Amino acid sequence: MQAATRDEIEAAFGGWTDKEELFVPTLDEIDWDARDFLGWVHPGGHRGYLVHWSPVDGELKGTVLRRSRRGGKKPHVEMCAWCHHVHYSGGTAMFSVSLKGSHGRHIFGNVVCADLACSLRIRNLIGAPPWASETMYLPARIWRMQRKMHKWLRKADRL
Repeated sequence: MQAATRDEIEAAFGGWTDKEELFVPTLDEIDWDARDFLGWVHPGGHRGYLVHWSPVDGELKGTVLRRSRRGGKKPHVEMCAWCHHVHYSGGTAMFSVSLKGSHGRHIFGNVVCADLACSLRIRNLIGAPPWASETMYLPARIWRMQRKMHKWLRKADRL
């Protein structure tokens, strides 16, 4: 991912009315070369943020996601829809976004890594090695992850 400044990230969210509510992490320690998108979770855990360069127009786009934890009493295995990393209980969350212009009437959800660190996880830079290893080459896994993310964002008219 091409590096972005704090001001560019804030501008990517466009019509955000309350700057106090937009939480942007510190960007000093981010390895931009190891990322396909920048994703982070609000400290309260109720919201996720996604910043990426659009494949359509090349502009930096920001999307606010609603986050709900997936839970249950029994331990279970979950897989991220984007990077296909297999997690034990609690490693994924349901992120949803409303269709642009629908005022929240049409919502699309996806089960993704709970910390939105798919780019790092697919390169084995964080966390434990995958529970179920893949035989695909890294460029193919990266392409698949980007395609799945872009397809979901396109469906919500966020590209």
